[in-house]
Amino acid sequence: MAYSNQITLRADNRNSTITMKLLRNNQINTAGFTLMEIMIATSIAMVLLFGALYSTSETLEVVREGDIRVHTNVNARRALDRLLKDCRYASEVEVEGNEQTGWTIGVDTTGTLAPGELEYTWSLADNSLRVALVGGETEEVIGDVRGFDVDTLTTTIDGIEVVSRISFHFIIGLDDGHATGAGNPNSERTLELAGTTWIRRNDA
Repeated sequence: MAYSNQITLRADNRNSTITMKLLRNNQINTAGFTLMEIMIATSIAMVLLFGALYSTSETLEVVREGDIRVHTNVNARRALDRLLKDCRYASEVEVEGNEQTGWTIGVDTTGTLAPGELEYTWSLADNSLRVALVGGETEEVIGDVRGFDVDTLTTTIDGIEVVSRISFHFIIGLDDGHATGAGNPNSERTLELAGTTWIRRNDA
């Protein structure tokens, strides 16, 4: 009988060992993610990634729009300052034309460095503000000027009516802000800029 009990004990130990191995294998097999869990996690990650890409693209568009406006404003301000300075220190300014057909602004410059006559012209034909320099050369001051208006105030000096104050108003198309300045004009968006100066030689 003792021998029989010993065999039974050994058999029980073997069964318990096999049972523990099976339980361990089942735990290992059930330790991973299910297909549904993987699909849910992937969907959440895609939504978060899409949101991050969208916000980044919106930020880049805002930055690009700012660069376009800054680039156009710098070029327009440079052209306006040049025109205002030439008129401010001129001995005489003559203005002809209108906003519908175009403008011609004659400027008699003063000083010993570059005396002579300048002629600024703008027309709707090419939307370009140009200046005829002393010596006959022509230079483009700024392009894509879609609207250009001139307003003058006159006064009488020694019986002669002369321009004592002049104002300019630009409507300029936005360009894409290339560093070279050779931007592509935009057909819809514009920038407005205006300036006024007294003609000091005729300022009464």
